Amino acid sequence: MFEIWDILRPLTKFGLYLAMLGAAGGLIFEVLFRHRVPEATAIHVSRLIAVAAWAGLVLVGVRLAVAAGSLGGDLASMRDPVLVGLVMQSPLGLSSMIAGIGFAMITVIGRVKARGEQAARIVAAATVLLSLTVAGHATMLGAITGVLLALHLGGVAFWLGALLPLRQLCGGAGDVTSAAMLADVADRFGRIAQRVVPVLIVAGGVYAAILTGSVAAMLTSGYGLALLVKIGLVAGLLWLAARNRFRIVPALQAGDLSAALRLRRMIDREILVAIAVLVMSSLLTSSLTLPMRSMG
Repeated sequence: MFEIWDILRPLTKFGLYLAMLGAAGGLIFEVLFRHRVPEATAIHVSRLIAVAAWAGLVLVGVRLAVAAGSLGGDLASMRDPVLVGLVMQSPLGLSSMIAGIGFAMITVIGRVKARGEQAARIVAAATVLLSLTVAGHATMLGAITGVLLALHLGGVAFWLGALLPLRQLCGGAGDVTSAAMLADVADRFGRIAQRVVPVLIVAGGVYAAILTGSVAAMLTSGYGLALLVKIGLVAGLLWLAARNRFRIVPALQAGDLSAALRLRRMIDREILVAIAVLVMSSLLTSSLTLPMRSMG
């Protein structure tokens, strides 16, 4: 029977994915490109990170409440201290605690300037992402699936975390100097992505193969079919990214100012497809049963 938790669980997970990838990805972008972007973009990135981190802290609490409500079966159970305590003792509780620590670290980093700031950014981003490896599907084969998911998430955060900053840079590329700066950042991003994306794909592919167990399960189960939709969306993302890397960025480097507008439009499409990917991910991890488990 359909229940409200069937909506709240994936909705909360989707929000957490956005917050986690926004905060962690923004930090990764800061570390890699901080000295290559203008002050306006640096401020823009800092604000995005702060909003994502505070939203993440709120959503961690919401996820715990939703889990408690799901256990009790009614909305009042979301505030039941006994049920919330039970959730806190579960892997989901551990995951939420680690994520909360990571988000809290990010809010502090944004206010404090000190030595070791760059290392602190990496640690905070890693803490948020690693919180997803201690619960759910990532624990199926212990360290193996955990490492695969961690590699996959790191690559996804690097990729998606750069989209909004790059989009903001496109809006300011109205002269030769700004366009050259955009071309430099986009080219560096593309070069790093050429190394990161294959790792992302291989880790995600092996992880998916472990979860589904067989080609038959992927083609006949609800989980497998949803996973195929996600894979198709990711393929679309790869096509858009390749078009940017090999057609639009070279045009920018050649001094074509109109290429900035074309790049912004392509990034808008990437963002829409990325949102669809995260929607599918939230359904896969919160609403659909793994084929291996359902088969016994």
